[in-house]
Amino acid sequence: MSTSKGKILVVDDDSKLLREVEVYLGKQGFVVSVAKDGPSALALAETAAPDLAVLDITFLNIKGDRNQPIDGIEILRRLRESSHVPVLMLSSTNVSSVKVMALSIGADDYLPKPFELPELGARIEAILRRSKGEDAGNEVLTFHRLKLDPGERRVWKDGATVDMTGVEFDILYTLARRPNHVFTREKLLELAWKDPSYSIPKVIDVHIGHIRKKIEDDPNKPAIIVTVRGTGYRFEDVPA
Repeated sequence: MSTSKGKILVVDDDSKLLREVEVYLGKQGFVVSVAKDGPSALALAETAAPDLAVLDITFLNIKGDRNQPIDGIEILRRLRESSHVPVLMLSSTNVSSVKVMALSIGADDYLPKPFELPELGARIEAILRRSKGEDAGNEVLTFHRLKLDPGERRVWKDGATVDMTGVEFDILYTLARRPNHVFTREKLLELAWKDPSYSIPKVIDVHIGHIRKKIEDDPNKPAIIVTVRGTGYRFEDVPA
């Protein structure tokens, strides 16, 4: 008996594309749920308990309460209010600000349209590997203030659990593996995303800002993740 590789939720208003993706991912061993509208997508995110969501960033005819349109960004925002399920955004736009917005809200990666189905499958598998900690190494890192466990994908500050998205954990773990080393934004993209070809350095700044709000005593005066002006970032917590 074959074992499912995971449960995938796919949200898009293109019926033809939705069917092609559903059939392809099903043949690859995934259990696939599909949605063409906002309420259905949000309901399935709860009832189907997907391991990953594939979400079109640009559709505009998805209706929500009082017939108001819910675009892909709004669905992502609502998902992030209650879930850390990994999200792969599909994008037919090349506007950098839209991509930065999606990644800053909590998307794990994005794939431009049009795309080849094998590439979609490869992206999904890569994100699932990261979400399970298979790409991060297995060393638990313990510092004076923080503890990071890549196996459980968990962070503690002063003994208290810190809630983080998968991307935030990857960036923090990458920095923490080499305390006091200066990482450029480009290098963090390379190490944290593994395939940064569709990511842009500016999004690192956004995620660093989110991480600082969760681990710094004063995010405006960071002492754990320090900015190296003109270069990038450095992790400065002291090993325990």
